[in-house]
Amino acid sequence: MRQNKRNILVTRPLSAQQFEYARILGLEPIIEPALQFNFPEYWDSVLKVINENPKSDWIFTSTNGVKALKELMAAGLHPRPETQLFAVGSKTQKALQELGLDAKIPRTEDSKHLAELIIKEGKINSVIYFHGNLSRGEMTERLKDDDIEVIELEVYETIINPVEMPNKSVSGILFYSPSAVEGFARGTGFDEELPPLFAIGPTTAGVLKDHTDQHVEIAKQPDTEVLLRTTADYIFNKAESI
Repeated sequence: MRQNKRNILVTRPLSAQQFEYARILGLEPIIEPALQFNFPEYWDSVLKVINENPKSDWIFTSTNGVKALKELMAAGLHPRPETQLFAVGSKTQKALQELGLDAKIPRTEDSKHLAELIIKEGKINSVIYFHGNLSRGEMTERLKDDDIEVIELEVYETIINPVEMPNKSVSGILFYSPSAVEGFARGTGFDEELPPLFAIGPTTAGVLKDHTDQHVEIAKQPDTEVLLRTTADYIFNKAESI
């Protein structure tokens, strides 16, 4: 464990295990969540859509969608054995497995390759997409272009909070989604030179590059521990050699 730790601004909560892992790497996370999530009090209308489309397979692109499914199952939803589930990546897949459900994931864990995976199945005519109010539409458009019906089911609301830089020296800022970038833009913003920027994946990096000309380091996998390792490697090795 490094003794001289560097502060990093993290725009989402970390688990206790992730926080400890960051400290082992020599990082001291300062948590400023850019997003909060609200779920419906009543699920009747959502259950109605699902029950009216028994032959549709299901798509999940976030663990929040899986949290909504958990609430739906508590409200009486029983997934049919023949229903195929698709998830954007291993984290969402694991959340589904914790509910006793399995899901196929693409080799490259993003929505573009998820759409390609579903299309390659060759026998899917209709899918139900469990998503939030700010979900991006690239995947749905790709599926519709291939004549796959997409039933979009909004199951949670994302609220964007302005994110401000702390009154401490910070050696890096970690972003997990385009919405988190928007939260930072609404707070401190990108007008001034900032500490090194880090993104969970290429989509988030692309939105960062819409706001700033600064270099953005991208995690090789959309995983918090990988992002933390990427951050530590850059701060303690690459940045010091520049």
